Amino acid sequence: MSDHDHDHDDENVDRRGFLRMASLGLVSAMAGGFGLPGIAIGQTAGVKPKTLVKVFMRGGADGLHLFPPVGDAAYYTVRPNANIKPPLGSDAGSAIRLSSRFGLNPNLQPLMEIWNAGRLAIAMSTHFAEGNRSHFDCQRWIEQGNRLDSVHDGVFNRYLASRAASHPLSGLSAGSASLAASLRGSLGVPSVDSADGFKLQNNDLCSGTGCADNLLTTELRKIVNSAAPGENATRRLTRTSQKVMLEASDLVSTAAAGYTGSTGTYAYSTSSLGKGLKLVAQLLKGNVPVQVAAVDWNNSWDTHENLLRPGQDPISQTNSFQAGLTRGAQDLVAFYRDLGPLINDVVVIVGSEFGRTVKENGSFGTDHGNGGAWFAFGGPTTGGIYGEFGSLNPADNQLLRGNYLPVVMNYKDIVAEVMIRHLGMNENLVSTLFQGHTFTNYRMFTRSVTA
Repeated sequence: MSDHDHDHDDENVDRRGFLRMASLGLVSAMAGGFGLPGIAIGQTAGVKPKTLVKVFMRGGADGLHLFPPVGDAAYYTVRPNANIKPPLGSDAGSAIRLSSRFGLNPNLQPLMEIWNAGRLAIAMSTHFAEGNRSHFDCQRWIEQGNRLDSVHDGVFNRYLASRAASHPLSGLSAGSASLAASLRGSLGVPSVDSADGFKLQNNDLCSGTGCADNLLTTELRKIVNSAAPGENATRRLTRTSQKVMLEASDLVSTAAAGYTGSTGTYAYSTSSLGKGLKLVAQLLKGNVPVQVAAVDWNNSWDTHENLLRPGQDPISQTNSFQAGLTRGAQDLVAFYRDLGPLINDVVVIVGSEFGRTVKENGSFGTDHGNGGAWFAFGGPTTGGIYGEFGSLNPADNQLLRGNYLPVVMNYKDIVAEVMIRHLGMNENLVSTLFQGHTFTNYRMFTRSVTA
């Protein structure tokens, strides 16, 4: 190996090392682009990018509240107060009928647009056999793809590494400055809060309207391209980190500048979910080949108290939790509409670390449970109800310990099917990404979409 080759390899190692340590909670508002070598907006000619967006409802979302089993009389027995009424025609506070057994929480009504298009799949009782009822444990194990203490890299980071993903935005956490654990690991992945959440500028180094002449970025580019003979590792790492920052910020800035949103009824909210989905839409509509994006839907999902109090209107938007359901559903549909035909190339999976207890507790809430509802739309998603559980009547002995939904579907199989069917991953990689797991195909993603 020549000295030149050795230096090149060191720089690649440094670049990965920097990104492994640093989460880029930034988006540039710099004027113009600087066209760093090897970085370009767009995908390889003739190759159509596919994207997976994983939305995490952190806190243990109550699937029986999101998709109430209104056709099971026992539901109203075990939840005499914290229940959603069965479909009752003009009653806006009752469930919206999905099937003879299940309804949709009325606060999630915007999702009916996707359901009616046959593109919303709901997995009613999803968890994993080795899971427990700890927020910390289950979130970590889901994002790692296993519960092995020897594995620390996130499942999506390992996936991107297996694909030798080299684009600076092949994966990202969107809508937050914190990097999702599923994307942490040996491959550098940034986190980006929003398209206007960071300005890489210093007022003392600006001139022109809106800092049109940004001397800070000019100087940073000079440093990036000023490799000194025999420079030490610290200087090389500093140059590399600056280059990565400029690359990522330029890509996001350029995509955002050319973005035109949809003119539909729903606008993105300023929540982590709204910001994250809008950012992903901006990048995809700007032809940035995002393969995996992680977004959080923060809505106080840990509903130990007052899920619904006696006599409370379930669609009262003065209740922050119920209002958060409405806002989140609108954000998801805003994304669905915003992408237009691009939704054929994007699958959105929404899931939580576990569900809630079947029975309401003494505080009109529900406690940490087992199986919980996951749902998905876009790409080859085949709409319908999957993973149905048995009777909610404890006397029928179809519940775990009389109060927990069983694991009918494993989240690993839902994620793996998307990665195989949609992203084109080899099925043999499933047992590597989810160590020792044998894949079960639930056929949730078999819809034919326009190429």
